[in-house]
Amino acid sequence: MHGFKQVFDVKKVIKTGMVAAVFAASFSLSGIAQACLSTVAPKHTLALSVRTLQSDMMVAALSCNEREHYNAFAIKFRPEIQKQGGALKSYFQSLHGQNATREINSYVTDLANFAAVRQAENRNSFCGGAASAFAALLENPSADLYKIALAYSMRVSPSLKQEIVLAAASGGCDVIARGDMIAADGITILK
Repeated sequence: MHGFKQVFDVKKVIKTGMVAAVFAASFSLSGIAQACLSTVAPKHTLALSVRTLQSDMMVAALSCNEREHYNAFAIKFRPEIQKQGGALKSYFQSLHGQNATREINSYVTDLANFAAVRQAENRNSFCGGAASAFAALLENPSADLYKIALAYSMRVSPSLKQEIVLAAASGGCDVIARGDMIAADGITILK
């Protein structure tokens, strides 16, 4: 498989206390890999991925004392977040018709609750992952929200992981999804 660069043993990394380093590595995304993923992902998958990232970052703002980073993220990516919010509404409208507002509100609440549960189960892992996501989003002036959201969502959402992997594979991206590891055209994304 060309482009496959690294594989991490998740259990060893977590045991050695390198959670933040691993999450940072998962966000160092090669341009070719992410170009492939972001161009083949269906529009609704991209919108769901951005919303998943946004919900986790909101929970991190409150539970991990990341308010300043969340505010900077929200300001920096406001146009993209709003655009994907509109795409998400359109997607839910196509699925649920007149019940779209209720269904999207339920979905967003479920995302926040899922993030809160993950944070409660393993605060260090959740907060470390959020800190690394904020770093990837905010430290690079040309950070691509869509690429980072796809990578992040593959790590935290089994259903989005499946959608993204299938879209990437059908779009000609090299993809491996095995156990706790996902790799796509030169990047490794952890579960």
